[in-house]
Amino acid sequence: MKNAVHDLRADAVYRVELKGVRSKKALLEVLAAGLKLPKHFGHNWDALADCLMDDAWAKTPAITVLLLDSGAASKRFADDWQTLYGILEEAAQWWGERNKPFHVVLA
Repeated sequence: MKNAVHDLRADAVYRVELKGVRSKKALLEVLAAGLKLPKHFGHNWDALADCLMDDAWAKTPAITVLLLDSGAASKRFADDWQTLYGILEEAAQWWGERNKPFHVVLA
């Protein structure tokens, strides 16, 4: 990827802080809060996928998700991290097919 300036001012930018998160339950809780998921979010992987690919959640022209402290989190969560990563990839592809920018930044 070439160096660039990305203007995210029109995006909905969701910030999820993963520092100190130690369990799958806590991971799903910080995702729910950081992504501002609806109250009916079921706190499981299927529910996360459903919410991320729902027009009611994605009301803005573009979405950027910032996952902070993701390097340490990926090591802590191993299989759960792979599941989360797969859901985020699926959501990005799904929104891409609908011509809606959906970006995930691992920081």
